[in-house]
Amino acid sequence: MTHLALWISQAQFFLSLSFMLLFLLLEIGLAWALVVFRLRSLGGSDRWRQAYRFWVRVFALAFIVAFAAAVPVMIQFGSLWPLLMERVGNVAGPMLAGAVLSVFVFKSCFVGLMLFGQRHMKERTHAAVVVAVAFGVTIAAAWPVMMFSWMRTPAGAYFSNGQYIVTDWSAVFLNPSFPWYFGLLVLTALATAGLFMMGVSALQGLWRPSGDAEKSVFAFAVRKSVLALLTLCVFALCAARALAVHEPARAAAALGYWESSTVPSLTILSVPALRGSGELWSWRWQGRGASFLASDVRGVYRGLDQFSGMAPPRDATFWSLRVAMLGTLLMLALASYAWWRMRMAGGDASALPRWLQKSLVAAAFGGWLVAFCGFAHIYLGAHPYAVAGTVTLSEVLTGTSVPALMAGGSALLLVYVLSMAGFLQLLWHNMRYGVVPVARHRGRA
Repeated sequence: MTHLALWISQAQFFLSLSFMLLFLLLEIGLAWALVVFRLRSLGGSDRWRQAYRFWVRVFALAFIVAFAAAVPVMIQFGSLWPLLMERVGNVAGPMLAGAVLSVFVFKSCFVGLMLFGQRHMKERTHAAVVVAVAFGVTIAAAWPVMMFSWMRTPAGAYFSNGQYIVTDWSAVFLNPSFPWYFGLLVLTALATAGLFMMGVSALQGLWRPSGDAEKSVFAFAVRKSVLALLTLCVFALCAARALAVHEPARAAAALGYWESSTVPSLTILSVPALRGSGELWSWRWQGRGASFLASDVRGVYRGLDQFSGMAPPRDATFWSLRVAMLGTLLMLALASYAWWRMRMAGGDASALPRWLQKSLVAAAFGGWLVAFCGFAHIYLGAHPYAVAGTVTLSEVLTGTSVPALMAGGSALLLVYVLSMAGFLQLLWHNMRYGVVPVARHRGRA
């Protein structure tokens, strides 16, 4: 029962983290898109002003959902893993405090000015507030990433008498994994927002001829998607090489390197055996992938056999990465083709072939698919540890019964489904009716 409770708790926590992550990515990506729209509108361009007014409402929706989704994560952090703070409280406490402070200072104050104070500020002052919001949401997201990355590479602290003692805060904050995970977060956010904007613009093009603002947004979104996805591919490869030495078990599972050897290999596809740990079939490149694997002092590349009993789930870790990679390449190919066709259509999404428009509409959630699968790979790749090499998930697990965990998880899933449906419904209404200007006069309601 303990094993079942552990996997239910992990699934429940992963569900909450993933839901928050999806809207956090959209929030960060849209925040920086709004910076571009707002700065371009300072020259008196009406199309960029219209683009800002439409997408700031979508940003507000994503902001509210992401803010609300953080609450279950914070609750589950203590309810599902009650002993974890006893182990890492000295490290996690300041990071959580920094995250809360960033949320209230940058997001609450500046977002309020951004959404409701535009009429009471000068144009340049409001544009500065929009920039501050973009920086604020990015900085606020850096704190949980910093904590997550430290748990993968616990630098600047040592484990003694059941808890971590900090020796160097600079090493804790700037642990070896943080720049890579934070870079992946930002680039994925830009790609997610670009694909989402591209899909929404394509859907508007299916309904009616595109206006000047919609043409500008569509052209911007297509270019942003292509550039962000290309950069993400390159950065992910560099991150995989850099993190292999720090997360050898996940690296071995990612490459399908099951048995340690002096000869590296890269498994492209693998069909696992129905029983046991073998394979029915595999497509493997012998001699490839050395830079993506960790090696021991003897020069032997570390396979999953070296982590017997403490290895991540083999097939789930292996296939989640490949789905994320395939999704990224498909989104990149589609966005690149749309860019080529857009140049002939003058940036008008409504002038594209209908099959392409419908494909772009479906791709609106492609960034979420890539992010979900990529995060699943990273999350599963850390199993069975809460803190790499020292604290396991089973030793900090809650004592809650399995039926209670299943009931709580089902209730959370229902809440997330309803929240997603509400977000999509409000987005649909915004797309159908657009932004209607409301004239306000003094002395009238």
